[in-house]
Amino acid sequence: MPIFKPSQIARSIYEVDGDALQRAGIKGIILDWNNTLIKKNAESLSDSMKTWLKNFQSRYAIKLIIVSNSKPPAQEHGLVNEFPTLFKAGKPKKKAFLAALDVLGTRRNETAVIGNGIIADLWGGNRLGMRTIFVSPIWTRPRLLGMVKRLVVKALRV
Repeated sequence: MPIFKPSQIARSIYEVDGDALQRAGIKGIILDWNNTLIKKNAESLSDSMKTWLKNFQSRYAIKLIIVSNSKPPAQEHGLVNEFPTLFKAGKPKKKAFLAALDVLGTRRNETAVIGNGIIADLWGGNRLGMRTIFVSPIWTRPRLLGMVKRLVVKALRV
């Protein structure tokens, strides 16, 4: 099932190597929102996530876009307004990813998808020929589902 196999696995977004992505020719990143950048139903982005996003954006020549199937946040989430966003995107539909590519101005082989969704992020990005990076969800519950996701992704690596 290589269509679900990520190009890379990271325990969190903080482990994503921007230098390696730049060397690989990545010019744009599609970031998942819920449980990748922010805990589901959280009031705001964590300070460490805000710092990571700011540092990544200033350090690398890689454009970022947030693409999520959820509704736009009701409250201000800090840096969200500094990045293009596509909420209610309809991942894993090709239309969602193609819209993100259009906003980024990048080609499929120049774009990475970072997220915790096996279907929405990995399958969606892989079937369009994008680099995919699975990150463990940042949620606190339910742990069992998070463990199952990690085990499935690890099994797919083989």
